Amino acid sequence: MREIDAIVEESESQVVEWKETWQDKYLEWICGYANAQGGTLYIGIDDNGNVLGLDSKSIKKLLEDIPNKITAAFGMTCDVNLKTKDKKKYIQIEVKKSKLPMNLHGRYFYRTGSVKKEITGFELTEFIIKSTGTSYDEMIADIPREKLTFESFRKRYLKATRLALELDDDLVSFKLMQEDGQMTNAGILFADQWNIHHSRIFCTRWNGLEKANSAQDALDDAEYTGGLLELYDNTMSFIKNNTKKGWRKDRDKRVELPDYPERAIEEGLANALIHRSYLQIGAHSQVDIYDDRLVITNPGGMFDGSEVQLLDIRHVPSKLRNPILADVFGRMRLMERRGSGFKKILDAYEAEERYKEELKPVFYTDGYNFFLKLWNLNYAFDKAQNKAQNKAQNKAQKSMLTDREHILLLLKENPSLTQVELSEMMERSRRTVQILMKELLDEGLIERIGSKKKGSWLVK
Repeated sequence: MREIDAIVEESESQVVEWKETWQDKYLEWICGYANAQGGTLYIGIDDNGNVLGLDSKSIKKLLEDIPNKITAAFGMTCDVNLKTKDKKKYIQIEVKKSKLPMNLHGRYFYRTGSVKKEITGFELTEFIIKSTGTSYDEMIADIPREKLTFESFRKRYLKATRLALELDDDLVSFKLMQEDGQMTNAGILFADQWNIHHSRIFCTRWNGLEKANSAQDALDDAEYTGGLLELYDNTMSFIKNNTKKGWRKDRDKRVELPDYPERAIEEGLANALIHRSYLQIGAHSQVDIYDDRLVITNPGGMFDGSEVQLLDIRHVPSKLRNPILADVFGRMRLMERRGSGFKKILDAYEAEERYKEELKPVFYTDGYNFFLKLWNLNYAFDKAQNKAQNKAQNKAQKSMLTDREHILLLLKENPSLTQVELSEMMERSRRTVQILMKELLDEGLIERIGSKKKGSWLVK
């Protein structure tokens, strides 16, 4: 049970909500808590955590009405307690996580972050599946074993482990097939045949920094279908063909300078395939490569409904939407079987010579899709180098100009410069600038357009 002194020092969060007065619509919040991880609703506290208190008449009625309304709506009980702080009374409603999905008049709510949202469509299907203790990849598919082959699976397993598959026995062992021969969704996804049609990846190498910034929008694109291993291999090949891997010699060794750390791409792509929601019919994973970044997008946000951009990336617990897919990818040595893939992506970047803090990978979800943004290390380095080189060249060029030439160049670049500004930029006295300006005016090389205060210079 949470004490008010503790929660006031925090703010409304995943497990805390403050309300000044009771309204029956707050049953939606209680439903959301029950469907998430439980939580506490306080009545008599404002949004800033200040205890406003409730009058005695309201308290007596609410202590009777709230428990009855909760029981009538959900068939469950919650602890409804009267609390006091600074002689002001407020009500605390403790909601426990429900073992079964809870709905309010046929509508399902879920608490995510500090907000309550209604879940519908594929999210509702996924929520109900999760509440039964199973997962999408464990569910039985309607495609018979005799229509499926697993050559890619067999070859990859042999390469990774140097062990030959006892195919049907190992399909059962890996939970890709049940003992009675029925295939799971995981088995269908690893088969050579393309049976789940929204299991595909669109890859595009865009021309520039945005999707449409020139007449030729895309330099290369491809759509890949098939089993997960084929999707993984084909997408990795596309990325390698559309990125560079430079190097430099350092004494007696060769230092690799890739656009993107290969380990980060491998982990990001594996995560996109195993953590995506396969319940979104018509959705697909996507890889977009720009000059300065690579973005991997996959359907489905965080499995627990949290917003990854608000979390400490290095300490995000691993929660698997498709645990069988994750286990098989681990057996194939395509990802680590333990620990967070987020941390490995960060580690891969920080190990690179050209890494800087501003090039830290970005993890983001909008609730329906998950986005991983990887920055091009060489683009950032080359941009910084070119900027420094151009600055040095400009400085060298200007140092070779006479003062008269320097003034003409500066006025061409910015006709509104004043004599004071010219003096500072040229590192010359104002008197020197005045003399030079008069010479240029007398010789007809420059002309004043407009008033003395608001006019500008014309270089002829």
